[in-house]
Amino acid sequence: MIQPVIDSSGVIHIFKGKDSVPIKFVIGEILTAEIMDIFPTGTIQVKINNRILNAQPQRELPLNKGDTVMVKVEKPLPDGTIPLRVLSTSESEQVQKAIIKAENQISDKIFKLIESLFLTDTRQAKQTQQAQMDSIKELLLLSTENLSEAQKSVLMQKIIDVISHENTVEHLQQLIKLLEKNNFPEEEIARLKNIIISDNEELTTEKLKNTILNTGVSFEAKMKQALFDTFKIEQIKEDLKAILDNISKQAKTAGLEEIADKAQHILREIEGYQVLSKTYQSFFTFLPLLWNAIDGGNFAFRTFKKQGKDYHTVFINLRIKEESISFVVTMINKSFFVSFSGKPETMQIIKNYEEELKERFHRQGLFLSGINYVTKIEELLKQWQIQEGLVSVII
Repeated sequence: MIQPVIDSSGVIHIFKGKDSVPIKFVIGEILTAEIMDIFPTGTIQVKINNRILNAQPQRELPLNKGDTVMVKVEKPLPDGTIPLRVLSTSESEQVQKAIIKAENQISDKIFKLIESLFLTDTRQAKQTQQAQMDSIKELLLLSTENLSEAQKSVLMQKIIDVISHENTVEHLQQLIKLLEKNNFPEEEIARLKNIIISDNEELTTEKLKNTILNTGVSFEAKMKQALFDTFKIEQIKEDLKAILDNISKQAKTAGLEEIADKAQHILREIEGYQVLSKTYQSFFTFLPLLWNAIDGGNFAFRTFKKQGKDYHTVFINLRIKEESISFVVTMINKSFFVSFSGKPETMQIIKNYEEELKERFHRQGLFLSGINYVTKIEELLKQWQIQEGLVSVII
């Protein structure tokens, strides 16, 4: 809760050069500052954006340890000092009202969009297609990361109620049946099957893993990368979104409206996952829906420098029924290293597929330099300096 602790404006200054990590503020932005401590010298410790900073009030302010105030970033002084003006009670109240209004508007827009994206009524979906695309563009530009946790929780429950009865995997299966029933070009059916179906004609997580790596949120990034690397063009052609878009266009040309509608429906769902990913600062896909045996897990990202080299690491721990498996993927310069931890029998299964893992990295143009196995999960955390920041996931 924001405390209206001050009735007149005051200014606090963030000390220059006290932090090794640069402080990124935008002139004019309004931030929430928690008063962590007040020292006899008058210096106060404030917490802003999860950073503890030392600040010096320019005059005595009615602040107490534990108070939370709103501050506005002013133009930096010539010596680099950053002035933060404490908002008055009336200003704070206006800002809070604006935040609540904006949260409600964003939440309402996102929910209505997701609801329409997952519509099963094809005719209604066609009528709103342009409106959906406009909403997606608008929502991807909104500061949805500022939604409160309570607001996100309510929104998530609404979204679950809308999409829980169906999933994208089922829609892909339905699309393939439609393509075969209508004698669609074998080449297009083969391209789609090659992405998501294994040799025994069943949809598998193994195939979907590769699908997710090449679609959804990362697709647009690959498009940009392709502008500077002609080798990547062929990879983009095999992207799920690219294939679905091509199927939709061919179906429309041939007058196969049912196929075109189904392909467009799946494309809209992928866009919906993108909006969810931005809203929750996470990566939402339809992949977990197929992992019925997974109860949840933890993951963490870490970037650090060691001996002059940049390390980028992701740690993942999965709870699979009564056992768990952990692994770390680290990129050092352009080389990848993978470490696994789990029960001996599980580790042996992974070892049996080492060559296939290396081949999969190679097919993506990545170099897997080493695979390592450790007995305890603590060894993984220590080896890659992962000490905090784990995010729990429940499926």
